[in-house]
Amino acid sequence: MINPEDYMLYGFLAFISLLLVTIIAMLFRQSRDIGRLEGQISGIHDQIRGIHDQLSSLTARIERLEEQVASLREQVAEIRGMLTSLNERVDLLLRHRHNNAGRVVITPEEVAAD
Repeated sequence: MINPEDYMLYGFLAFISLLLVTIIAMLFRQSRDIGRLEGQISGIHDQIRGIHDQLSSLTARIERLEEQVASLREQVAEIRGMLTSLNERVDLLLRHRHNNAGRVVITPEEVAAD
C-alpha cells in the first residue's frame, strides 16, 4: 500500500521536475536571445569599423585638400607679385614722353613745385 508520504514525495518530485523543465526552457530561450544579441553587436561593430575606415579616408582626403589649397595660395601669391611687378613696369612705360631730340624722358610721378 502507498502511504500519503509517498504521494507527497511524488508530488514534490513532480513539482521539482516541472521547475527544472521550466528552468531549462528559460536557459534555451536566453541562450538564443543572447546569441541573437551577440550577432547584432557584431554587426554594429562591423558598421563602426566601416564608418571608422570611411572617416580615416575622409581625413586623408581633407589633408590632401589642405595641402593643395596651401600650394595654390603660394602660387596665387607668386602670380600676384608678378602682376604687381608687371603693373609697375607698365606704369613706368606709360609715364614717359619724348623730348625734342626724340629721346624718351620718364615723367616723374609728382610734379615739382616751382
